[in-house]
Amino acid sequence: MSWQVTSTISGGHRYSTADYNQYLGVATALSDASRTYASLSDIWNATVLQLQAQRYGTPLVNALGGGAILCSGSDHISFPYDRLMQRCSDHAGACHIMAKRLAQLADLVIRAHSLYSQADDRNRRILNELLQATVTAFPKESLAMAGILSFGGFILGSAKEGRTNGIHALDSLDWAQEGLMSGAGSAIAGLGGLRGLFHTDEVNIAAKRIAKITAPGYDLVQGNELSVTQVHANTAVVRESHGVADSMEDLRRLAEERLGKIDLGSGLDYGTIAISRYRREDGANAWLVTIPGTDGEPDSPFGWPQNVELMSSDSKQRMQADSARMVAEAMRQAGIGSDEPVAMIGHSQGGIVAATLASDLKDEYDIEHVVTAGSPVANHPIPESTWVTSVEMDDELVAALDGAANPNTENWLTVRGTVGQTPDDDSIFTGTEVQDAPDAKEITHWLKYHQAAYRNATDMGSAALEAHERHFQNVIDGDLEEVTYWQGRMSK
Repeated sequence: MSWQVTSTISGGHRYSTADYNQYLGVATALSDASRTYASLSDIWNATVLQLQAQRYGTPLVNALGGGAILCSGSDHISFPYDRLMQRCSDHAGACHIMAKRLAQLADLVIRAHSLYSQADDRNRRILNELLQATVTAFPKESLAMAGILSFGGFILGSAKEGRTNGIHALDSLDWAQEGLMSGAGSAIAGLGGLRGLFHTDEVNIAAKRIAKITAPGYDLVQGNELSVTQVHANTAVVRESHGVADSMEDLRRLAEERLGKIDLGSGLDYGTIAISRYRREDGANAWLVTIPGTDGEPDSPFGWPQNVELMSSDSKQRMQADSARMVAEAMRQAGIGSDEPVAMIGHSQGGIVAATLASDLKDEYDIEHVVTAGSPVANHPIPESTWVTSVEMDDELVAALDGAANPNTENWLTVRGTVGQTPDDDSIFTGTEVQDAPDAKEITHWLKYHQAAYRNATDMGSAALEAHERHFQNVIDGDLEEVTYWQGRMSK
C-alpha cells in the first residue's frame, strides 16, 4: 500500500477579477462537459442492458443472433448481436473515462487557482465558531461526542485498512480539530458566552495564562541559562538552496539527523539550527535560517513546554521562550545585519519560532519570507511586509493547535494537504506519492508529508504559489558562501 497527498491552496492571490472569472469559466465548462460524458456513458450502458434483455428474452432476436434458424439458405448471415453489445459497452467505458478525467481537470483548475478558497475559509471560520460555542456551552457533552466520533473513526478506519491503527481515531476529527481547540482555548482564557465568537486567538490567550505557570516551573527543572555555540558538521547537511522544495529537504535532513532517524555522518546533535549565508551579485549578504522542530531533550531549548510560550498572545512572553532566544542569539552571532534580507524555514516548533521572530524582531531584522511546515501560527502578528508560505496537513493536529485558519491574504499563502491511499487506476491526475511512507497509516506531522503536499501544489501550476516561490528564491538569490551550525543548551 502506498500513500499520496493532494493539495489545495488558499491566500496569496495573484490574479485580477477578470482572471478569476476566466478560470471559473474554464472550470465550469469542464464540469459541464464531464456531466455530459457521464450522461452519455449512462445512455450507452442503458442500451447494453436493453439489448441484453431483448437478446435473451425475444425469440426473434435470438434468431437474429444465431440462436435459431429462420432461413436455411446458403447466403444466410447471422446478425452480429454480441459484437453490437460489446461496442456499446466500449463506448460507455470510454465516455466514463472521459467524464472522470474532465472532472479531475475541473478540480485541478479550482484547486490551482484557489477559486473557492475564500468561501471555504469563511465556512471553516463559521464551523470553528459554532464548535467553539458548543464546547464552551456543553463541555461534557462535547467531550463525550468527540470520544464517540473518535472511536467510530478508529473502528471504521482500522477495518478499511485491515489492521488495528489508533491513528484513525485522530483522523476522524480532522474537520473539527481547530474548532475543538478554539473551544478549549476559550474556556481556559475565560472568553465564555458570545465574547469568544469575536476572537480567533483564544488558544493564544489561553497559552499566555498557561505559560505564566509552566515557564517558571520548567525553568526550575531545566534551568534558564542559555548557551549558544557554533558547532561544525563533518559533512554537508544543509546545502545550497534554489527554492522552497530544496530548503524543505534540507530542513528534513537536519531534523532527522539530529534526532538520529538518519545518519549522514555529520556529528550534529539535538538543539541545532543552521544559518546559510548567500552572496548576491552586488556583493550584499542574504541569509536563510533553517529551524527544526521539538526534540524534547531535557537540556534542549526545543523542549515541549517552549511551544506553549511561543503560542502566547504576549510578545514579551513569546520572546522569552528558550527556542526563540536561541535562534535570535545564533542570528546575532552569525553576523546578520539589520538591513540584510533574511528567509526563514521551520517545521513544527521551528516554524513557530520563525513566525515569532518575524513578528517580534521586525525592527531588528529584515525578515522577508517565512516558510512553516506543520506549525500553528495563524494568530502571530507577522507584518504584511513579510511573506508567509505555510504547509499544513488536514489531519496532523499540530497545525490546528492555534484553533484558527491562517489569514487568506496577498502575503500569506497556505498549502493544505490531504493524504489518501494511492488509487489502483491509471488516472493521470493523481496526487503526489509520499516517499518512504509505511504501509500502515501514520501521523502526517512528519516533514515528508509536507514535502509531498508542496510538490503537489507546485505541480498544479498555481500563479499564487509561483509568486511566493519566486519571492523566496529572490530573497536568497546568490551563491552559497557558507553554512554555519549553532547548538543551544540549557543549564541552571
